[in-house]
Amino acid sequence: MRGQFQQVGDKVSIGLATMCVIHCIVLPILFVALPFLSVSFLQEEAFHQLLLGGVLLTSVLALVSGCKTHSKWHIFSFGITGLAVLSIAAFFGHDFLGEYGETILTVVGSLIVAFSHLKNIKECKAARCCSS
Repeated sequence: MRGQFQQVGDKVSIGLATMCVIHCIVLPILFVALPFLSVSFLQEEAFHQLLLGGVLLTSVLALVSGCKTHSKWHIFSFGITGLAVLSIAAFFGHDFLGEYGETILTVVGSLIVAFSHLKNIKECKAARCCSS
């Protein structure tokens, strides 16, 4: 049961991290092409924080579940580093680094989180704790 939860959690977290990257890279291009989007909910900080909340919750649960099985806690540490980078980007990035700095920090954090989940999936499969 724990293996199935971990596997789903890893995949959901990868999907959410990918959404962060897409949001940060594609949305500004869409704003230029479709100006009405610039006044939408997608632009507000609440959206960023809601997406971050989903990434934090699924990532921590999936990484802890996988690491309890395969005991490779450096994967958890790597994932937490990515989550910290994402959190800094979401709450402080725009104010301290500007829009481009926030985007770069978000992309870097998302890639770290996604990579940690891919490693978690690989180690879980190697430990035969996942079904596929």
